[in-house]
Amino acid sequence: MSEHRLFTRCATRFPALYTPRCSRQRRVRIALTLLLLASLAWMMQQLSPEIRYAVDGGLPLLSALLLCGALLLALAFIFINGMHDTANAVTTVIYTGTLSPTRAVLISAVANMTGVALASGVVAWSVMSLLPPEGLITLDTRHGYALIYALLLSAVGWNFTSWYMAIPCSSSHALLGAMLGAGCASSLLHDGQALNGVDWRQAERTGWALLLAPLLGFLAAGLLLRLIALLPACGTPGTRPPLWLRGMLMLTSSGVSFAHGANDGQKGMGLIMVILLIALPGAFALNRALPESELASLTRLTAQAQARLPAPENLTPAQTPLQHYPHQQPGRSDKTLATPGVMAGAIYQQLSTTAHLNALTPDERIALRLRMALTANMVRQLLQEKESLAPGQRALLRELAAQLDHAAKMIPWWVKIVTALTLALGTLTGWQRIAITIGERTGAAPLSAAQGASSELVAMTALGVAEPFGLPISTTQVLACGVAGSMAASGSPLQSATLKRIGLVWLLTLPACALLSALLYTLLLAL
Repeated sequence: MSEHRLFTRCATRFPALYTPRCSRQRRVRIALTLLLLASLAWMMQQLSPEIRYAVDGGLPLLSALLLCGALLLALAFIFINGMHDTANAVTTVIYTGTLSPTRAVLISAVANMTGVALASGVVAWSVMSLLPPEGLITLDTRHGYALIYALLLSAVGWNFTSWYMAIPCSSSHALLGAMLGAGCASSLLHDGQALNGVDWRQAERTGWALLLAPLLGFLAAGLLLRLIALLPACGTPGTRPPLWLRGMLMLTSSGVSFAHGANDGQKGMGLIMVILLIALPGAFALNRALPESELASLTRLTAQAQARLPAPENLTPAQTPLQHYPHQQPGRSDKTLATPGVMAGAIYQQLSTTAHLNALTPDERIALRLRMALTANMVRQLLQEKESLAPGQRALLRELAAQLDHAAKMIPWWVKIVTALTLALGTLTGWQRIAITIGERTGAAPLSAAQGASSELVAMTALGVAEPFGLPISTTQVLACGVAGSMAASGSPLQSATLKRIGLVWLLTLPACALLSALLYTLLLAL
C-alpha cells in the first residue's frame, strides 16, 4: 500500500531501470509548495481590489474568513483530485518498466500544469451551469455560504475517504452529486421549489457523458488491444516493452496527464468561480476583460435584434415573461418572439452609453448580467421550437445568444495559475495507493505494456474529445474501465473482489454525495 512497496516491486521486476530513491521528487514537491504559497498570497492580492470594488468598506471579518475558508476547501478538492488521478496516467509506464516512478510522476505533474494553463474554460462553465449562475448571484450571504460549504465538504470528504481506501473513485461524480444535493436543498428551503436550484438540462447532459464514457472506454480499449496485439514484438508481461511501445506509453501517459489537466482541472476552476460569484457578485458577474471591439459587436447585435424582431405595443422589459418562459408549454406567439427584441433594446440602451464594462457599478453589473442571462435563455428556447423562424431572425438570435453568453463568462488568469499549481502538487502526493490498485488488483496478472497502451490511448482520446464540448467526464472511470476492458479482451482474469468494491463505490458516489450535501446545507443553515 505504501510508496516503498511500489518502488521495491519496480526494482524487483526491472532492476536495470531502477535507481535508489533520490530526493529529486521531494525537492520538486517543496519547490511547488513554496510556489503555491506565493501564488495564494498573489491570489489574495488580486482579490483585494475586487473586494473593495464590490463591497463598500470591504468585507466584514466573518465574511472574509468564510471566503478564505471556501477557497482553501476548493483547493483541497483540486489537490485530492490530483492525488486520485495521477495514478491513471503513471500506472502503465511504471508497471511496464517504461519509466521510473519518480520520472513518471514529474512528467505527469508538468503535463497537468500545462493542460490547466491551456484549458479553454468551457468545462468550467459547464460545471458552473449545474447551479444557475443567475441564481447564485442573487443568493443572500447566509444561503450562499451554506451552499458553498455544503457542496465542498461533501465532495472533499468523499474523495479523501475513497483515496484513503485506495479505491479509484470519480471526482466528477462526487462534485456533480454535491452540487445537485446542495442546489435542491437550497431551493427547497429558500423558496419551496426543489427543482429550480439546478439546471436539469445541463445535469442530464453531464450525467449521460459520465455514464457512457466508462462503457465506451471498456469497449474501445478491448478493441484497441486486439489491434496492438497484431503488431510484431509487443513484448511479454514482466519484461520491458520494445522501444516503439515504450515511446507510445510515454506519449499516452503524458497525453492523459495533459488531457486530465485540461478537463478535470477546469472543474476546480468552476468551483472557485462559483465561490466568487456567491461572495463577490458585483465583481465577477460580467467578463470585465471583454475587449472594446467585442463589446461594440454586442451593442450592434442588440440594436439589430431590437429593430428586426416584432415589438407589440405597450410591451416593456418589466412585462416580459422571461422568468417564467422555461416552464411554459412549447409554442411561439408574437409576444414571445417580441420578448428578446424588447430585452435586447433594454440591453442596448445600457451598453450604448458604456465604453467598458469596468465603468459600471457593481449593482449595474448584476442587473445587466441577469438581463443578459434571461434574454439568452429566451433566445435558446425560441431556437429550439419547431415553428420556423425567418432565416435572418434565426441567424441573428443564434449570434446574439453566443455573444451574450461570452460577455457573462470570465475566468481570471490567477484562478488558472493557482489551480494548475495545486493540481501539480497533488499529482506528486499520495498517488501510490490508487496506482497499486489499478496496476496489481484489477487483474490477476500484472498489467502488460499492450494493455496499458490501449487503455491510456482511449482515456487520452476521450478526454481530448470531451473538452471542446464542455463535457466533464471522469478520467478515473474511463481509464479504470479501459484497463479492465483490455484485460478482458486479452483473456487475463480479473479480480472480482476489487471490481465489486470499485463498482459499489461508483454507484454510491453520486447519491451519497447528494444526500450528504443536502444534509450539510440544512445543518449549516440552521447554525
